[in-house]
Amino acid sequence: MALSDRRIQEEMKKGSIVISPFTEEQLATSSYDVTLGEWFFREQPTKYNHSLYNIWSQEHMEHVWGADKVERAVLAKEAFKKYNFAFDGIRPDDKVIVLRPGETILAHTNEFIGGKDHITTMMKARSSMGRNFIEVCKCAGWGDVGYINRWTMEITNNSKNYIIPLVVGRRIAQIIFFETGPILERDYTKAGKYAKSTNLSELKKSWKPESMLPQLWNDKDIKKVQPWHKKQKKG
Repeated sequence: MALSDRRIQEEMKKGSIVISPFTEEQLATSSYDVTLGEWFFREQPTKYNHSLYNIWSQEHMEHVWGADKVERAVLAKEAFKKYNFAFDGIRPDDKVIVLRPGETILAHTNEFIGGKDHITTMMKARSSMGRNFIEVCKCAGWGDVGYINRWTMEITNNSKNYIIPLVVGRRIAQIIFFETGPILERDYTKAGKYAKSTNLSELKKSWKPESMLPQLWNDKDIKKVQPWHKKQKKG
């Protein structure tokens, strides 16, 4: 069952829900609105003589997402210089991330948010974003019990024709909280790759833009796989 606004506040007082920073205006009847942060990664063109992306390879991942090319939102007045654009609803000094038609980026929430003990979470795009071509988390919007962090968002501009600016600091998605009942001792921090603590101070200190990058290369399913290009030892 999804938690109501009252239950969300009650679980925050108990420490089972973490939201930082918390703004009461962003608390809805059964969810909490999260805002867009300023760092992001864009998909990069291939440097190989093929277009195959091995999602299980750290080298491929770093190439495809430009691991050394993290970008930062720019001022709207700079981003819109080449457009005959009226700043309707966007201030010249707002920071924006400009998405090309069909483009997907990895971006993040400003908020560190999640549940522990017996609370699990799910992210959904705001309805108004979906109606304006913006997809926020595809089908990867589940946060297990114990996952607390800035959430990584796989944001896609689904328009085939239009460039769309997203404004940093504005609401882009919502987090819904659910009660699971008692769990075994193993929460997300014991087996997950994207958060190793539920301590807020530690999480804030350790977070960096590179935390958004996918880590299938570090997945438990493939840790024993020997790369083909390495010579196998003869038995």
